[in-house]
Amino acid sequence: MIKVKVEGITKVFLSQNGNNGNGCVEALGGINLEIRTCEFLSIVGLSGCGKSTFLEILGGLIKLSCGSIYIDEKQVFGPNQDRGIVFQGYALFPWRTVTENIVYGLEEKGVPRKTRTEICKQYISLVGLSGFENHYPYQLSGGMKQRVAIARALAYDPDILLMDEPFAALDAQTRDTLQGEVLRIWEET
Repeated sequence: MIKVKVEGITKVFLSQNGNNGNGCVEALGGINLEIRTCEFLSIVGLSGCGKSTFLEILGGLIKLSCGSIYIDEKQVFGPNQDRGIVFQGYALFPWRTVTENIVYGLEEKGVPRKTRTEICKQYISLVGLSGFENHYPYQLSGGMKQRVAIARALAYDPDILLMDEPFAALDAQTRDTLQGEVLRIWEET
C-alpha cells in the first residue's frame, strides 16, 4: 500500500542573486516518489541539494511551487498530527524544560497527563537524559538538545517520522545507541 505519493513537486525560491540570472533558485525540480506503508527511506545527497527542503514540504511547513503530495491518498496542504519532524536545528521551545518539550506533541494530541508523564520518562531514559528533566535548552549541549528533539518526535508516535540529519550533533556512542533504538522502535511499531 502506498503511504506517501509525491507527484512532480518543484520548489523555487526567489533570490536577489539567483543562480540562473532571473532571481530564482530551483531547490527541487520535478520530484516523483512513492513510499510504501512501513517503508524506511533515506535521502542522500550533497549539502544544499534540497533534502531539508523536501522534508519541510512533506511536513507541510513550506509550500510547493508546483506538484502534489498525498499521504494516505489525502493531499497535503500543511502540517498535520500524522507527521513528526526532527529538524537539524533542534527546534526546541526555549521556555520549556526537557520534559515540557518532550510532552508537547502528546499535549497537542490530548493524551492524559499521567500517560504523558509515563511516556516522557520512558523516552528521557531512552535518549540518556535522566537527571536533566527540569533543565531548559540553554542549559544543554547541542547533542543533548538533539536527543530532546528525537525523544519528542518518538514519544509523539506519528504515522510518519521525518528526520533531517537527526544524529549529526551526537557523539559516536550516543549516535550508535539512538540509531539502533530508532530502528528497533520502527520495527516494533
